Formats: sequence, C-alpha cells, structure tokens
Amino acid sequence: MAAILYIDACGGLSGDMLAGALLDLGWPLQRLEDSIKAMGLAGVRVSQAAERHMGIRCSRLAVEVVDQQPHRHLSQVLAILDRLPREIALPAAKVFQGLARAEAKVHGVNPEEVHFHEVGAADALVDVAAFCDGLAWLGAPRVVCSPLPLGRGFVDCAHGRLPLPAPAVLNLLEGVPVKPWPAEEETVTPTGAALVAALAQEFGAMPEMRIQRSGLGGGSRPSSAAPNVVRLLLGEDTQGHGHGEVVEIVCHIDDMSPEDLPMVLERLLAAGALDAAAAPLYMKKGRPGLMLVVVCGPEKIEELSGLILSQTSSLGVRLGRMDRRTLYREVLEVASPWGPARVKRARVKGSDGRKYWRFHPEADDVARISRETGLAPAQVRERLTRLAEES
Repeated sequence: MAAILYIDACGGLSGDMLAGALLDLGWPLQRLEDSIKAMGLAGVRVSQAAERHMGIRCSRLAVEVVDQQPHRHLSQVLAILDRLPREIALPAAKVFQGLARAEAKVHGVNPEEVHFHEVGAADALVDVAAFCDGLAWLGAPRVVCSPLPLGRGFVDCAHGRLPLPAPAVLNLLEGVPVKPWPAEEETVTPTGAALVAALAQEFGAMPEMRIQRSGLGGGSRPSSAAPNVVRLLLGEDTQGHGHGEVVEIVCHIDDMSPEDLPMVLERLLAAGALDAAAAPLYMKKGRPGLMLVVVCGPEKIEELSGLILSQTSSLGVRLGRMDRRTLYREVLEVASPWGPARVKRARVKGSDGRKYWRFHPEADDVARISRETGLAPAQVRERLTRLAEES
C-alpha cells in the first residue's frame, strides 16, 4: 500500500503552520538545523513553538532571525537551495520558481527580475526547506490537499496594502479548489500556497486511507471564525491497495550528450515522476542512442511530457497507459553510530503466505557514511539493515 499525506487546511495554510504540523508528526528539528547550516543562513535560529487555538494545542515552527537578511532575487535563492541534498533542493526550487512566476505576473516583469521581499527572506527559505525535508523524511508520500479557505480584507506588506487573497496567492492557486472563509483576515500566505501548488499531486476530499498518525500545526495569529490550524494525516492508501494506472512516457534520443541526462532525470523526478531511467540502444542507420522511459500518474502527463521536450533534444514522445502493482513501503530513520540514517522497508508476502519486511538502506546515507568513515558500502548497508531489523 502506498503512503498518503493529506493536508487538511481546515483553518488556513502557511509555511510555519505546515512545518509545525510536521514537527507534531514526529519530524526531528535537528534535520532542519542541519539544512540551515548547509544553506549558510547565519543568525537564523529555529524552535518548536506551542500554540493554542480555541483550546486546541498545536505546534508552529518559530524562526528567529538575529542578523538582518538581504532581499534576494530568484537566482540567489536557487543558489542557496542548491547547497541542500537533492531530495530537498529540487522540490524547494520548484516552490520558489512558482513563487517567482506568480509575483512576476502581479508586477508585469520577468520571473528573474522579481525582487523577493517577504518570500525571499530567511524565514521563507527555512519554511520551504522544512516542508521539503519533511516529505523526504516521510519517504515521499503522495500529497493530497483539501480545498483552501480564502479570507477577504487587506494585508500590509513590502509593496503596501494589498487585497486578500493576495494577488500572488490567486496566481498560485489557479486550478486549485478553494472555499470562502467567514472572516476578513489572511488565511493562506504566499509561501503556503506555493508549497501546495508545487508539491501536492491532488486536491480535494480526503482519500480513502488507513490513518497511521497525525500532526497539528497552528498559526501565530488567532482567528475570530475558527481555529487557525492545519492538520497533516499520514496513512496508507486502502483504496488502491498497491494497484493503479500509470503512464509510461518514452522517447529515443541520439543527438544529446549523455552527460546532460542525469540532470534531466533529476528534474523529472523532482517534478513528480514515479520513476525515470535511460537505457542504451542502436537506432536507425546504426547510430548509438538512448531510450528515455518516464513513469508517472495520468495527471502528470502534460507537465512531464513538456519537460522532456524542453530539456532534451527529442522532438516527440510516446504514451502508454498500463496497470501497476506495488508493495507497501515506508522509510524508517534509525539511530546509527554515524548519526541518523534512513532505511526503506517494504512489506512482502512469502511463498508460505506469511508477510515479512524487506529492508534497503537509502543509497545517499550509505554513501555519506562510507565517505566519512572509510568503511565499505556493503559494511555500512549491512549494519544499517541490522539496526532497522532490531527497531
């Protein structure tokens, strides 16, 4: 069964609320502190703040900025994010690229010319990195988001007084289901809108799922209408039970440098591909080439096909719909002698009908520990597997 993360934006949505809900879900704050160091954000401190809205206890990511942070352009933000591990940096870059397009449309400029104010500050960088890291920690579940409640009124920002929902928020939420909020106040921030617009695979009602655990995040300002909270529900997909339709996008390439292909594969995976791979083949007239194969959900056909056509030299792609079967899997974080490490485990049915766990340490963590210690990768993998089995 596949994992699902349902974002129930029942009382609003912002970056610090989403990160707070992740903390309440069990995501360790130490991971974010490591990301802040990697990004080089000096003078930025984070903590888990306790909030209470209409008697409901919840968490919020509190970001304290000791040193004054500069306003940044998109290229500067992307350069900072590029210092993070790929599974965090790529989706985070997608979030900020969406923000840049939304702000550019508001001001009538090119996205590269957008001068970020609030959303380019350190707290927005931290909020986005936090949510992307949380998704990686959860094992990249399928993200489904509820319709977003939009309040009306006005908000003061670096550009002056803006109507609510903020113009950039409306641009980000084109095509996203929304519903009215019964009070004049900001309920969805640009950072919150950008996160779900870029990273949620679906919007709508809660899918059929078996809830494993939940986390509750709260905003810094109380609401007069309802609790200012967002809920994250992590569960197993009980409807598909490991079954579902996927689309295979295929193209043959013989006039592109193989050195560029790993970057294309990374971008496809960051954009929501379930899998992306390439294999050598001989094409017409005996020319050596590559076959690019991308697997995705039906809702990603247009986005990923467009990405292939823009990032490779291919002039066309072929689409094939097919069924697939998957094992239930999840990612554990084990306490190893070399620090926290991730181990993926899958539920397998044996020939005797009994179910057992199959473990596979994450390659990035194995490589990191191997580099730091000088141990052979096989030794690291064996030790992490044993720790996962014991836990």
